[in-house]
Amino acid sequence: PLHTNFPHATALSVTTFNMLASVHRSMPSEIGTCGEDWRESDRAEWWMPRAKELAKFVAEELASSDVVLLQEWWNRQEFCDIFDGYTAHIFERASEQRPGLVRGGLKREDGMAVLVKKTGRLELVNSSRICTGPQRIAQIVHCREKYGDKRNVVIGNTHLSFPGGPCHITNERKQAYEAHLVARAVAREGRRLQDTCSLDLESSDDGNIFTQCAGSHLELIAGDFNSNSCGLAATVLESHPYRFVNSMSASAQQALTASIGGRVNLGVTHRNHLGENVSVDHVLARLVHHEGVSLGFGCSEALLRLGYFDSVGTRLLGCQKRRISLEGDSILSDHRPVTALFEWPTSTTCVPAKKGPYLLNEIGSNSTLHFLQSPL
Repeated sequence: PLHTNFPHATALSVTTFNMLASVHRSMPSEIGTCGEDWRESDRAEWWMPRAKELAKFVAEELASSDVVLLQEWWNRQEFCDIFDGYTAHIFERASEQRPGLVRGGLKREDGMAVLVKKTGRLELVNSSRICTGPQRIAQIVHCREKYGDKRNVVIGNTHLSFPGGPCHITNERKQAYEAHLVARAVAREGRRLQDTCSLDLESSDDGNIFTQCAGSHLELIAGDFNSNSCGLAATVLESHPYRFVNSMSASAQQALTASIGGRVNLGVTHRNHLGENVSVDHVLARLVHHEGVSLGFGCSEALLRLGYFDSVGTRLLGCQKRRISLEGDSILSDHRPVTALFEWPTSTTCVPAKKGPYLLNEIGSNSTLHFLQSPL
């Protein structure tokens, strides 16, 4: 039977939010000389008011999140100082910058950042970046529980390319390949952490190295996919060999299965530069045991798709978006934050479980590429 207790106060909250970096926000054409490509970042009086409102919003509205993953982070020092002035007492921050050059041969100033709540369940261990394409990156984040089992959490902060090419199939394959690179990087970091703790597991006092809580870690891939939950990128991550659970899809399935009615998806999370309302911001998760990726100890694949990761209480509790306006000149961002809430019991709150039958082969760092080949 599945664990059905009410959520603990220590449930894990993860938010993804594309901030709309000022270097990407175009200004009205009537500003300046005709034909010039003016950006919000070109003048302090343009970018500074929104920067302050963004920082306030994160400090006030996202402070309940254990982890906040930010895309289109602006690395300009003046912006960082303003942002940290509002949030540094709440979150620890680590950021990564994109490579390449922009207008006038200047280095890119945008990138990604992760915020980890100082009074939350996790601590930030390290951050690094991988290249997913020319001038594109993903941020690979390692967090760890502060107390108890001190299990690891590996996160891929993701911003997939915009599908701007003329061929829809090529656009989707490019996004899927980028997602594949992020998944491989997350898996490599997860295996590295498993190797370092394997001796501790083998010397466990109770002799049971297959307890659900002590022998697992959580892996997340979240961010702006520039495609919806039916797109190829999300589908690849939900498929073999990765088997991530899309929080948005699982939450919708829970609503349908419970017959409670109402919305079965998050609706619009982004208004793009073409004026289209789309749903592109995702949080995907999987529970990894020290022998491989689990389809859920004691859980079927159908239950996994509902967000039940095992039979002792690790599960998705919900997924929701924050309702901020996507219209007008005074918007905070053209994206809405999306938050997923997970119940992940510790060894003191769950019962040991026997080793289940559902294990997938470990994804080796030297394994062959996914069936999707790089279009780059």
